Amino acid sequence: MLLFVAAGVLLALVAGAATAQTAASGPVDPPPEFAQLRQQYEGLTPQQVQAAGYIPDKGGCISNPEGAGAMGTHAINGEQLTAQFPNGTMDPTTPPVLLLGQGGEVIGLEWEAKDVGQGPMQLFGQTIQIQPGHPGAEQPHYMLHGWFEPDGQVRWGYDPQTEWNPALSCPGMPATGGAVSPAQLVGGVVLALAGGLAVVGVAFAARRRRRGRLWS
Repeated sequence: MLLFVAAGVLLALVAGAATAQTAASGPVDPPPEFAQLRQQYEGLTPQQVQAAGYIPDKGGCISNPEGAGAMGTHAINGEQLTAQFPNGTMDPTTPPVLLLGQGGEVIGLEWEAKDVGQGPMQLFGQTIQIQPGHPGAEQPHYMLHGWFEPDGQVRWGYDPQTEWNPALSCPGMPATGGAVSPAQLVGGVVLALAGGLAVVGVAFAARRRRRGRLWS
């Protein structure tokens, strides 16, 4: 009975870990259009960022208030944001927001568009669902983050489950963000179950010994 219960718990936790891993957007190869934008923006100095019309938000780095992960610091181009957000459009050639690291370097790009009844949006092959309003963008809107990853890859963030990059924290980025992989979770569960089974086995053996003395 205990073995069946333990197996059921283990399978449930493995399934939950796999689901959580699926919900998180991992690094992938970007389309050529995004790769070109990365080449255009990634090497900009803080001075060049501001010269291009992007003003870093005075609030600094934005971290996940409910757990691990962060977005970075937003540097907003007011002209581009005004041209895109109210109209419910996203210009794939010009991000209205740059995401900055601790040293002011560009670590990603962001697009936002107001909900004007356009339904789910598509950008760089990503399907973007509507987001509820939040401080700074109180109206329902669509949002896409694209964080730069090693080897030319990108980590997409387009919904409440992926809008926080688990590899970032505030301040001092990049950091692990406390993310736990399914393998680590399963390993911990296996060790815990093994320990529990060992304790039960010792108790069961002791009980049998006591019963043997009573019947002898």
